[in-house]
Amino acid sequence: MNNLPQISDYTAAIVVPSLIKAQRLNGGRPEMFNGRPVLYTGGYCAVYPYNVAGQRYAVRCWHSYIDGVKERSRQISKTLTGVNLPYFVRFEYVDNGILTPQGIQPIVIMDWVDALPIKDYLKKHIDSPAKLGELADAFLHMTKELHSNSISHGDLQHGNIMVKDTGEIVLVDYDSMYVPTLDGWGEVVSGLEGYQHPGRWRSSKLSVKADYFSELVIYTTIKALAANKELWFRLNLEHSETMLFSEEDIKSRGKSPIFNEVEKLTGCSNLINAIREALACDTIEELKPLDEAIVPIVDIISSKWKDNGYKPEPTFRESDVLSITFKW
Repeated sequence: MNNLPQISDYTAAIVVPSLIKAQRLNGGRPEMFNGRPVLYTGGYCAVYPYNVAGQRYAVRCWHSYIDGVKERSRQISKTLTGVNLPYFVRFEYVDNGILTPQGIQPIVIMDWVDALPIKDYLKKHIDSPAKLGELADAFLHMTKELHSNSISHGDLQHGNIMVKDTGEIVLVDYDSMYVPTLDGWGEVVSGLEGYQHPGRWRSSKLSVKADYFSELVIYTTIKALAANKELWFRLNLEHSETMLFSEEDIKSRGKSPIFNEVEKLTGCSNLINAIREALACDTIEELKPLDEAIVPIVDIISSKWKDNGYKPEPTFRESDVLSITFKW
């Protein structure tokens, strides 16, 4: 698999029915535009929308090598099927998927997600703080469910987060995912700068904590835009490869001006404190999950004292109070 086809090889093959070997794609065809198949490219895969009997799929073809891709895909598929969370689409790894000049190549067939990339969703609803607030809540809830199932996506960024019209979130591109049965496996994708903690670049193994910093960056961005939509336009976020914080902002360890600006927005001071605290850590293993990182310290202290069984002694006994009352 080291000598992989180029994207042009897949593009030429995908339009020839006899070269498509995956049974689920029998009788189907790729979507076309101006006489060529529609194509989305990523760091490791080319993705082709493909229609079979009214069902739309995403066909992913590797043009860059990923170590152990077959077993990774098998373990991820098994885990996601077992937990049955709504944030993932059904997918199938097919070893004998498509015939190319380099021989038969594996593919992944995924159900197509009828949703907007998160930046398109943010753009659509940038004038609605309520909608953005709902999105932030949905994102936070999703991270809690992933954490409770010991799953990390590994490459949380705008290209891999889709949002349906209903506000439901769906994640795509699972090459970098951590599931418990892949513990100890090596990293293959470290994510985009601007989303990742500096310690991620020194991490060689998959980690259940890989998403912690990305979650914080994305959640803070949504909350900040809900508080001040002008950030969307001034920072040209629609066309950037980051969210609210650039690669340089992250490297500043929380000292660049954008952190002070966002800190002053309603409901964002604790989020900026959390980011600065995270950036003070050397490794991603020291990071906290989103729901813990954003809780103000006063709430943490209060929760520790809540219902601890302590009941203070009264200053006076009831009989003393009555006695004093009668004396007066």
